[in-house]
Amino acid sequence: MPHVGRLKIRVKEAEILAESLKPDDPDWCKCWADGENLMIEVKTEKIGALLNALDDYLINLKAAFSVLKVMEP
Repeated sequence: MPHVGRLKIRVKEAEILAESLKPDDPDWCKCWADGENLMIEVKTEKIGALLNALDDYLINLKAAFSVLKVMEP
C-alpha cells in the first residue's frame, strides 16, 4: 500500500508557484493551484521517498518565494 502525503499551503500566488514547481513533478508527485491554495501530493511505496520528495518541494518552494519577493514592486 502506498504512503500518501499532502500539503495545502494558502498563498495568493498559488497559480504562479504551482507552475514553477510543475517541472519537478514525476509520475508519483504532483502540485496544482486550487484558488489561493497550493496543493502538493506525493504517493510512494517507501516512507523515506515520501519524506525526501516533500522536502524537495519545500526547498524549491522556499527558492520560489525568494524570487517572488525580489520581483515585488
